[in-house]
Amino acid sequence: MPQESIIDTSKPNAGRIYDYLLGGSHNFDVDRRAADELVKLLPFLPKASRLQRWCLQDIARELTEKRGFDVIIDFASGLPTNDHMHTIVPKGTTIIYSDRDPVVVEYAHEILADTPNVYYFHADATRPEELLERPEVQEILKGRRHVAFVYWGVSLWLKDEEIAHAAQAIAEWSDPKSGFAFNAMGAVETPNDPQVQRVGQIYAQMGAAIHFRPLSKFRELLAPWHPDTDFVSLLDWHNVDKSIMSDADQSVWSTTSGMYGSYLVK
Repeated sequence: MPQESIIDTSKPNAGRIYDYLLGGSHNFDVDRRAADELVKLLPFLPKASRLQRWCLQDIARELTEKRGFDVIIDFASGLPTNDHMHTIVPKGTTIIYSDRDPVVVEYAHEILADTPNVYYFHADATRPEELLERPEVQEILKGRRHVAFVYWGVSLWLKDEEIAHAAQAIAEWSDPKSGFAFNAMGAVETPNDPQVQRVGQIYAQMGAAIHFRPLSKFRELLAPWHPDTDFVSLLDWHNVDKSIMSDADQSVWSTTSGMYGSYLVK
């Protein structure tokens, strides 16, 4: 996961690049140049970014309208722009966003302003217990531990031990019927593929090391959580419109994207 602050304009920032690919305005020329280089290698990337955000919106509906959760705790949320979860959920749902970059948090406070039942905290996705134990969060939750957790668009930057710790920590904190929406990014079986390695090199040049691993490794690291339905490619996500991706896009996607998602239970 990137260590640099979003305010550092001396080099590209992964969060700002994502914002640019989504059509946002919270990015700089250095980010747009880096994004353009990535798109040369992976032409489907802008479409894939929009697809990932669409899936996140679908998750918000699934967790609330179908699974009955009225509290969602989202880690590594990024900027809450361009139809983030709080714009989708039913009225009265509590959303707790977080990010490790304090500047992102400050921007988020401005964006959200007085949006009811939506909160944004400075917190690290690798140590979720620190957010969950904060007095302000405990006051919001008022003893509730039946919540839905979301790790979406972050696992590519997490080391094995960080994913394992986070999964264990939220499992221990939450009640037995809590849920966990998880995006397995970089789940590829051919990490030595030249295109895969080139993607890793570009992010490394930005100071944002990424980690590819097989999907089977994700299953191992996420214990004691397990999918209630198996991981699926985001191209096969619920009601997704595959027409946004050409046949060529989908061919490259299958080799280099490794984007899967699932709903996990204990």
